[in-house]
This record gives sequence, C-alpha cells and structure tokens, in this order.
Amino acid sequence: MKKDSMLLIMTPNISLEIWNSNGQLSRELSFYNELCAAARLKLIIYSYGRNDKIYVADNDSITVLQMPNWIPQNIPFRLQNLLYNIYSLIDFRNYFDRVAFAKTNQYRSSKFGVLLKIFFGIPLIIRMGFYHSHIKPVSYWKRLAEWFHFHFCDKIIVTSAEAAGYISNTYSVNADKIFYICNSINLDVFKPCEVQKKYDLIYVGRLESIKNIELLIHSIEGLDINVLLIGDGLLKNLITDAMNRNPQFYWLPKVDNFKLSNYYNQARAFIIQSKYEGNPKSLLEAMACGLPCIGTNVPGIRDCIKNNFNGILVNKNETEIRQAIIGLLDDESRAQKLGLNAANWARTNCNMQSNIEREVSIYKRFNPAQELVKI
Repeated sequence: MKKDSMLLIMTPNISLEIWNSNGQLSRELSFYNELCAAARLKLIIYSYGRNDKIYVADNDSITVLQMPNWIPQNIPFRLQNLLYNIYSLIDFRNYFDRVAFAKTNQYRSSKFGVLLKIFFGIPLIIRMGFYHSHIKPVSYWKRLAEWFHFHFCDKIIVTSAEAAGYISNTYSVNADKIFYICNSINLDVFKPCEVQKKYDLIYVGRLESIKNIELLIHSIEGLDINVLLIGDGLLKNLITDAMNRNPQFYWLPKVDNFKLSNYYNQARAFIIQSKYEGNPKSLLEAMACGLPCIGTNVPGIRDCIKNNFNGILVNKNETEIRQAIIGLLDDESRAQKLGLNAANWARTNCNMQSNIEREVSIYKRFNPAQELVKI
C-alpha cells in the first residue's frame, strides 16, 4: 500500500473538540493543512476525542481516528487511553499501513508512537512544543523512559534551544537527530495594524497555576491602566473577582485564533508571567503584531525575548513587574523600538513558510522521492 500520509498523534486526553473550545482549532488545522500540502502528504489525526470527525467533515485531505464510544467514560482516563491504544492497533491497521511516518504533538504522545514503530515499523518523529524535564526534576523512571524514547525515535523536533541542548547532553543523543524549530505564526494574520488603542496591557493564555495568574493580578491591581485578559481555566474566579474590584479589567474567555490579531493590535503592550513555558504562541503572536512584551525570565520565554532589545525580561516578582509595566507605558519611544524589534524577530524566526520548508526537509529521510511544494 502506498505510504501517502502523515500521522499526527495527539496528546492523551486532548481532542479537536478541546482545541475548538480553546479557540486554537483554526490555527492548528491551518498549519497542518499547509505542512501536508508542502510535503505532498495527506493527514491522519489520531485523536483522543469521541466526536472529532465533525470538525474536519468538509476537508477530504484529513482523516480523524477517534476513540470509540464503547469505551466507558466513567473509568480512569489512563484505562480509557490504554483500551483505545490496544483497540487501535487492530481496528485502524489499514490506516496505519498508509502512514509514511508518525509525528507527536507533544512528548506524552510518544508512547503510542513507540507502539506503532514496533508493530508497524512506522518511523517516529517526537515533536515537543512543551518539554519540562530540563526545568524541574522528574523521577528516575521518567528519565529512563525519556532516554528510551529519544534513542528509539527517528527524529526529535523541539521549540526551545534550551531543551535541545538538554536532551543532547543529558541523554547522549546525537545533536544531528535534534532539530530546533520555533513555533510558526501566520504572519499574514498576525502583523502590526494601525488601529485605536483601547487597552494598555493584554494577556492571552490559559488561566492556570503554571501561568502565574495570581502574580499577574497582584502586579497590575492598583495601576490606572486598562487591562484585557483573554483565556479560560481553573483560575477564572481570580479574574472575575479582580473585575469586581476594578472596572478597568476586561475579560474574554474565548476568542478564535484568527481574530486575536485585532485584540493584540488594540493593546499597547503584552505580558506573560508564566513559571515556565515551551514556546508560547501567544507571545510569538504578540511580537508579530509589533507589541513590546514583558515576560518572566524563565525557559521558553527567554528563548524569545532578548532583554531590552525586543522586550523586557523580569523576575517573578510583583514589584519588578509593576515597575516594568509603568516604565514601558510611560516611555512611548522605547515601547515603539522594542515593538519594532519584536516584529522583526518574529518575521525571522516564526515565518510559517520557511519553518514548514525546514520541517519538510526532515521528512525526506522517510520519503526520498518526495518533492517540496512551495507554498
């Protein structure tokens, strides 16, 4: 059977439905449509959702494999996923026979990728937009699993230079096997626009502990500025409480990715105060829109922000963040310079076409006759 497809293995418990609810479905499908078109491949998505086919019903080039409804939903997720993986090896084998190679969406997807390589000989690319073993300690068994996965797979794609160096040095993985490619941004959508500024500061991202939402609120409360927060999550009550105390706080739980550019351009500056990151797309999008960005000096963020050149790096400190916000908003000339450099950096590092061309060149090992299509 002809190997005419790439298999995207989604992270366990993640689905197209979740992507849609987070507003990122259009962004992800747009990227993979262009990637597969350039590689002359069809796309098969291995999803952990149960009703995901509806999201690609109008796209004949994408096939979705989804969890069957006979797997009980009232059992632990790990057991659901295990039953699904075992079932898939049998029921989806006709689809797997068409796969030229499999690519994970995150590291956690690699377990199933390993099974596919063992049972079907499918080459495995471990792609990680988020990797944290170089940031916080992990157990001996997880390190052992990582060593095996990184040596067993065929290629590794990371979005962090720090992660690439860590994997190579810690696990003795040949550097030629690891590729550092920054996340791609649609620069036709995310670009500077001349619109009226409604907000002094904007934050876009999940409302979760890892994003340091409480630190953000404490840092900006009491400042006489208009703040827009876009995103949803477990800590949304902190946002609603802050809004009740301050009428200059605005919150949108969800905005479709292709509409986010309008909001970035309505703001004077962007902030990201996470405890650590992979390669945050919200930061890249804000930079592409020419916003001066304030970010905590942590892995993932400092890969993108060069302090006082295309943004401002701060420690995870309320006082320091407040001073950075005030100083930036009070110095329009400095803000413009940082924003211009940010936009130039994004155009160089996040260009979707050039990043796709580089990634497709990696695929040629699995299909030497493949010709790159210019997009």
